[in-house]
Amino acid sequence: MPGLGAYLIIGGVAAIATFVLTPLVRYFAMKWGAVVAPDERRVHDVPTATLGGVAMFAAFLLAMLVAWRLDAFRLVFTSSSEPLGVVLGAAIIFTVGLLDDLYEWSAPAKVSGMVLAGGVMSLLGITMFYFRIPFFGLVLLSPDLAPLVTVLWVVGMANAVNLIDGLDGLAAGTVAIAAGAFFLYAQRLNDAGLLAAGSISPMVSVIVLGMCVGFLP
Repeated sequence: MPGLGAYLIIGGVAAIATFVLTPLVRYFAMKWGAVVAPDERRVHDVPTATLGGVAMFAAFLLAMLVAWRLDAFRLVFTSSSEPLGVVLGAAIIFTVGLLDDLYEWSAPAKVSGMVLAGGVMSLLGITMFYFRIPFFGLVLLSPDLAPLVTVLWVVGMANAVNLIDGLDGLAAGTVAIAAGAFFLYAQRLNDAGLLAAGSISPMVSVIVLGMCVGFLP
């Protein structure tokens, strides 16, 4: 597993890039009329700019590029197709969100995009092989069920984040906490010798944490 310094670099890149790009994206969103009006689901009193995902996705790509150039993460990018799966899955989810911000896509269209993202990620190696249910133990998935559960998980998590996105900072703060917890969990697994040497999980967790921290101010 790469050292803490390498993670600080990519997390810092993600945070700084998001922090710098967000005001620029907000300016152009307001200029182009890409805003949402106040309603019963949101607490905003004035029209609020959308397209925040543009800044976060750009920061994500930049952080992934920096990680790709660092020797510390060489094994992550050479041992599997998972990094490509993460980038393509994120690109699809980003595109769906962007089009929804601009054109208010229907729910079936958005779900179809999420299913596509989950399917692409599963095909490129990002697959749930098991999960743990509290008080019931470990559930192992068959090769037939694993891709389906992976897609359902992606759709469920994307919608869960979307549902809590009505209050400033709530979604970003929640995801930041989750990403930080995943990174610490990966560290524990690594210390116990249970984390694969080329695992992409801690790298993505740190990048997501940095993106969210940079977006919150």
